[in-house]
Formats: sequence, C-alpha cells, structure tokens
Amino acid sequence: MNTISQKARLYISLVIISSIIIVSFAIIFYGVYQVYFAPASLFSRDFDHSDRVESYFEERVINVAVLGLHNRMEDNTFGDVYFVDTIMVVSVNFDQDTLNLLAVPRDTYVEIANSGKKDRIRQSYSYGYEQDGSSKHETGIRYTLDTISSLLNGLDLDYYIAMDIEGLKQLIDAMGGVYYEVDEPMVGFTPQESLEAGPQILDGRGYLTYLTYREPDSRDDLNRMQRQRSLLFATFEYFQEMGLFNYVIPTYAAYREHVHTDLSFNQVAALTLFAGERLDSEAISDYSLQGEYFTLDDGETYYLKYDQEYRDRLVNYIFQ
Repeated sequence: MNTISQKARLYISLVIISSIIIVSFAIIFYGVYQVYFAPASLFSRDFDHSDRVESYFEERVINVAVLGLHNRMEDNTFGDVYFVDTIMVVSVNFDQDTLNLLAVPRDTYVEIANSGKKDRIRQSYSYGYEQDGSSKHETGIRYTLDTISSLLNGLDLDYYIAMDIEGLKQLIDAMGGVYYEVDEPMVGFTPQESLEAGPQILDGRGYLTYLTYREPDSRDDLNRMQRQRSLLFATFEYFQEMGLFNYVIPTYAAYREHVHTDLSFNQVAALTLFAGERLDSEAISDYSLQGEYFTLDDGETYYLKYDQEYRDRLVNYIFQ
C-alpha cells in the first residue's frame, strides 16, 4: 500500500489552509463590496406576486418606515407599551441617489388597523400590544405598520426601523453630540429638560429635549414636526461634514438592544454608507401630511383631521 510522505502531507496541508484563507477573503471582500458599492443588491426579495412592489424593486427604490417609540419610563426598553411619537416613511432611490421623507403627525386621526376603531395614530402600537398573545411587541409594531400603510393608500412598506427614545439618547452621546443652533429658549419641567437659545453642541438629553419639546398648546404637533425635520437635516449635514457616518455602524452595534428592525446588519450598514458617501443634502426632499385640529372631548384631547386630497397628491408624487 502506498503511503504519503511527510513532505507530501505538508504540501496538502498548505494547499488546504491556503484555500480556506482565499475563500474567506473572497467572502469578506464580496460582503464589503456589497455594502460599499452595491447596497441595492442587499435588498433582493421575491416580488413575483406583486407587480407594484416589483416595479419599485426594478427601479431600486425601497420604502422604510422609521418609528420613534416613547413610553415615558426612565429606561424605556422593548417590553413595555409605547406611544409612537415619531412616524416617517423614507423612500430611498439607489439609482438616482435621492431620498424622499414623508412625516406623519402623531395626532393624525385614523382607523387603527385590525381593530375597527378610530384614534390618534400614535396609539396604534398600544392597540396591538394589548392583544392576547406572547409577541406583544411584534403585534404592536404590526398594528402600527398596517395603520401607516392604510393611511397612505395601501403603500407597501418594505422595511421598518423602530428606536426607543433611550436608545437615541445613548446613540447621540456616543457620537459626541450634534452641533445645532437653537432658535429660541425651550423651558421644560426641569433644567435638564430645558435648552437655551443659540449655537451649541446638543448631547443626548438636549437632542431629545429639542425633538420632543411641545408648546403648551396641544395643537402644536405640526410645528414640533417641523423642528424635528430641521434637526434631522442638521444632524445629517453635521455627520457628513465631520465624517461621523463612519462611526454610526459600530455605535449601532453597541446599542442594538434599543433598535427593532427587519433590516439585516449589512442592510443597515448599506443605508448608512449610502447616506454618508452618496447622498447630498440637496437630494433630500421632505414632506408632511397637513390638516386641521379638532376635539371630541371638550378640549381634553386634540386630533388632526388630515387633508385627504393633499395626502393623495403627496403619495402619488413621492411613491409613484
């Protein structure tokens, strides 16, 4: 019987080890290539049964629902019932390197999906959370997404990102804060929840104060949304100017327990790099539903009756 010499065994071992190294580097390189140069390829899905969604896919357009969740607890993490205090739908076009953002006021009066009841859209999560079952958080998210989709004429939401307010605070602190010029003083319940006017670096607490601050008039939600969008644009420009998008992904990895999303890690990385390297601020367009406030309980709670014709024009313009 022939035996393999020690020298031959050494060569075979070297070939096997070299092959493993080459394959590993090829896999890593392909992953990096996807994230940096072909982010749309990370979003491949089977759309054979939906012509409308398939047409978006062929144009390399995805719609992402972005939700800001708040339960007014000191350390709100997933597992407690939330209010949906921020609702945006972001439409990303990889071919044109553009981004359209549609904001939905949290006081918008809608029919809550799967419930047959009408309420402010910020309550949609709680309707799902209160259903019987073990997956209360997932059901709350589903009710919210279904309600947003129904409000926007059945718009397909390809993905979603939901972040609790504590996670956003920690993310901003970890990034070193955001430079912003506050146009007027904001007086909160405590000094920590207040802001002075003028240019400053907003830490996590200050950032949240500006995002969530609301005038004494409970019908101030439209003005509040305008402030939110102004701060988000300033954050985008500041991150680009300072090169901070390079640090978003490792920071996100450290605080993922505060984020719930059906995007994979590579998809989040792709969107981050798309924003940091291929998206100009001039290529971002933002819109908001509009309407008039009314009350059903003698001024205790105000609701926004949205302008349906304006809603239809926006949806057709942004997403068609």
